[in-house]
Amino acid sequence: MKDVDNTGGAIRPEAPLKDVLLSVSHEVRMLSDMASDLQTLVGNLVVAGSFGGSQSIYELQNLDRICQHLGAVADFVHGLAKHSSVDWKVDLVRASATIKLTEVSDRLTGRRTDMPIGEGDFDDFESWPLTG
Repeated sequence: MKDVDNTGGAIRPEAPLKDVLLSVSHEVRMLSDMASDLQTLVGNLVVAGSFGGSQSIYELQNLDRICQHLGAVADFVHGLAKHSSVDWKVDLVRASATIKLTEVSDRLTGRRTDMPIGEGDFDDFESWPLTG
C-alpha cells in the first residue's frame, strides 16, 4: 500500500480505498487457502478412519462451503478494488483500531508486508486424542 510506512512505522491516517480493498482481498484469499489445507487434512483423517458415521462426514462438508465462501468474498472484494476510484480514501487508524491480531492489523494497514504468514505459537495436540 502506498500510503503507509512499510518499515514498521506508524500508520498514515488515510489510504486509497482501492489499496485497502486489495489487502483485504488478499487476506481473505489467504484464509481460503488455509481452510483448503485444513480440508485436505480432514480428508486424510476421514480416509484413515478417524471419523465415524455418515453424519460426521456430512457435517465436514461445511468446511468445503467455508472454502468456497471465503474465495467468493475474496473475489468480490477484489472486484470492488478494481472498480474503486484512486481518489477515495479511508482512515486506516480508525479502521484498524478494533483488530485484535497484530499480524493481521499490520498486513491490512501495510505496516509490515514482509511478515511470513503463519508464524506464531505452536500448539502441540499430540496428547489430544482424536476420537469420534
